[in-house]
Amino acid sequence: IDVDHGNYPFVTSSNPTAGAAAVGSGVGVTTVGDGEVVGIVKAYLSRVGEGPLPTELDGNADEEALADEIREKGGEFGTVTGRPRRIGWLDLPMLRHAARVSGFTGVAVNHVDVLAGLDELKVCTGYELEGEELDTVPTTTERWERCEPVYETLDTWEPFDSAAVAEAGFDALPEAAREYLEFVADEIDTPVYAVGVGPDREETVELTNPFDE
Repeated sequence: IDVDHGNYPFVTSSNPTAGAAAVGSGVGVTTVGDGEVVGIVKAYLSRVGEGPLPTELDGNADEEALADEIREKGGEFGTVTGRPRRIGWLDLPMLRHAARVSGFTGVAVNHVDVLAGLDELKVCTGYELEGEELDTVPTTTERWERCEPVYETLDTWEPFDSAAVAEAGFDALPEAAREYLEFVADEIDTPVYAVGVGPDREETVELTNPFDE
């Protein structure tokens, strides 16, 4: 949704990229974060408003029911309007684009608990556009609208005790959840620094704290 790097005209009026932190604060880009840029992402995709969303779960009744389940579990409704957000599978081409534009050195993946207990789990690893395979977003919104997602199906995992996992650490996550996170990290060539396993601040598993002295 970045005004310069998003799918115009379906964008916001600002730059929610890492570079804007330096512009907005008046602090040099090499000073902000001591060179670390942590991308905050969800384990699935949600969006408010119009615009291309190749992985959106809206193709049939089963997909819409799955979107409703994720939406309810994840609280995916507008804070002010209460409007339901659009839901889709995690879109790695979009995430690669965000990682490149902002220069992610690591990611924090939230809402991993929301995906627990699903009957199926997919990740978009690329797009197909008129016979061409793409691993990142196209250069124009018009081309993006015509992209078809290429999916990898991964194992699902059972619901878990968020507080217990947060206390015990990464290895306490179900094996399939760990494999999901490792798959994403490999695909975007960026390590996972933290994992959100529940809605509370304390329900976070820290793998790496780049700001530790």
